[in-house]
Amino acid sequence: MNTKQAEELTGMSRQNIRYYERMGLLEPAREDGNDYRDYSEEDIRRLKLIKMLRMLDMPLKDIENIINEKVSFKEAVKSQKENLQQHQKHLQAAIEVCAGIDKEKSDKIDVDGYLRRMETMEQNGGMFARFMDDYKQVAQEEQERKFSFYTKFPVNTPGMFEKALSEYASGHGKKFRMVKKGQYPEFMLGDQTYTAVRVLEKKKEDEQAAVKIICERKERDAGAGKIPEKRRRTLRGIHILTTNIRRHKRKNLLNFILSMLTVTMLTFYLGNIESTEQQLKDAPEVFNITGEIWNVRGDMNHGLFISHRVIEDLYESSRIEQIAESAELMGSLSGSGHAGAATEEEDAGGMQDNVSLLGINRMDCLDGMTEEDIKWENGKDWDAFQKNNSDCIISESFAEKTGFSVGDTVEFDLARYSQGLAGVILERQELQPETFYIAGTYKEEAGRDGGNPDVLLPLSSVKEIYEKNDIVYFVSALSFRVTNPMELNEVKQELKDAGLKEIIYGSPNSYVGAGVKLEDTTFIHSMESADRSLALLKSFLPFVFLIVAVAGYVIPSLLFQNRREEYAVMRALGTGKYFCSFLFYAEHILLAMTGGLFGAIAGMAAGAVNVGGAAAAWGLYLVFYMLGAAAAMWRFGRFSVAAVLSHRD
Repeated sequence: MNTKQAEELTGMSRQNIRYYERMGLLEPAREDGNDYRDYSEEDIRRLKLIKMLRMLDMPLKDIENIINEKVSFKEAVKSQKENLQQHQKHLQAAIEVCAGIDKEKSDKIDVDGYLRRMETMEQNGGMFARFMDDYKQVAQEEQERKFSFYTKFPVNTPGMFEKALSEYASGHGKKFRMVKKGQYPEFMLGDQTYTAVRVLEKKKEDEQAAVKIICERKERDAGAGKIPEKRRRTLRGIHILTTNIRRHKRKNLLNFILSMLTVTMLTFYLGNIESTEQQLKDAPEVFNITGEIWNVRGDMNHGLFISHRVIEDLYESSRIEQIAESAELMGSLSGSGHAGAATEEEDAGGMQDNVSLLGINRMDCLDGMTEEDIKWENGKDWDAFQKNNSDCIISESFAEKTGFSVGDTVEFDLARYSQGLAGVILERQELQPETFYIAGTYKEEAGRDGGNPDVLLPLSSVKEIYEKNDIVYFVSALSFRVTNPMELNEVKQELKDAGLKEIIYGSPNSYVGAGVKLEDTTFIHSMESADRSLALLKSFLPFVFLIVAVAGYVIPSLLFQNRREEYAVMRALGTGKYFCSFLFYAEHILLAMTGGLFGAIAGMAAGAVNVGGAAAAWGLYLVFYMLGAAAAMWRFGRFSVAAVLSHRD
């Protein structure tokens, strides 16, 4: 057929057809006596093939190799597929960069930044691509290097071994030559040298054992030397590892699950220890231990007489803080009181008598009192009140009864109680009158421990009154907070040295403040429980480590079972002892590492441990597992390869 017909059949232009002719891809016949081309059916098929391959973006050089049969069609297409995939990755990366530039709000872009990003993507992508290409090549070589077949007769002698190999070569049309006879003979098929080993194996379709001969080529292909030997060895190990993991997926799944469960258990155990230690560490901040001075009988915590020695020792102690000290006075409204004082009817009813006054240094002196309970005069606050001895605060009910309000001045005829008959009875003692300025009112609270005094005074004001009247100052009520609950025993000793005693219920009645109550029951019980738990957990820790160590030995030992023949075949085919052992060892370590990682993540997700605790549990398990697996591998490798392959072991 002529050129026009070739154009119609192939869909190519005349120029393209001529170009492929000049490139040597096509040689149509010429008619005698002229230069007209005569295209055959084979020429048309070749043109269509060229068109198809060009549409696959295959270079002309590769097409020429296919046509000249330098490479097979499938090999060339496979190579082109890998090239297209690599090109696809580059295109995807370029698309991502273009999308990033498109999102930029400004027309001025960071060229240097995008260039660095693209160079990094290219470098990383290139490295990964080279790694994958090398790995695929090594994996392909490993598959091509090995083959196996079954024999129809027993192979017990070197002669029978040679016969089996010869029959296989003859059946596959290959030239056979024995190089070295023996249990692991070397022979040549064509121009390649192989090593062989025989094993007894049950066929899937037959319950009877048959002889299986496994052969492996000794040398690599000449064109495979572009991969460095060190990298090739590493990639070969990775290939064998992944193949074995897939082959023994049930056992490896068991290894994964056992490792995950073991590490999960370990994270919970270590997490309990960590949380208990943290509980003890946080105790000073979590627990608030307070103390109060009572009489020894334990039925009174205000209206007492607390000695100067107790007060001085408590203030000097570094283990006691927030001391709330109060002193009680009593009195009545003076006749020269404010014009807004109570009416004569109220005075006749005794509304102005028996006024209770209390000097305080902290709001804690009144149970539950806060800053919000006080309504201050403008410009007044708690700090200013404590510094001005002429100020006072009255209760809302007292203000209502007497008619006094914030900003008024009030005068009191004062008195106090003193001890009589060794503190068993009280005696009233009159004091000089005092005048105070009402700086605020406070809200009473029903059922307040110690009651709601009519008038609150700065503690320094009460001390000044005692000094004016030349009498000894006594504290009426006192409470405090222990600075560090972990020093509770030292605090108790200091209180004892100050002359304070534990409460003895049923003791004789007294107004002497010589007893002390500490709110430490919850703290003591919690600490004792935490200490016991921590001691118990730590006492069993060696046994937990022992269990993990035993698991690290038992798990790989069980998984190594029934794999001696596989190990022996690798050794017989020329793989070194240490390389074989390393591959078996690495296979189990890799599964244990992955399973343990999932176990650590599970423990962390359950809240048993933090990241550090999970890492510690995972690392601890791996250490024990690696040691156990090393011991199991050492024990596993102590057998005769020949005995295993001949089934005498």
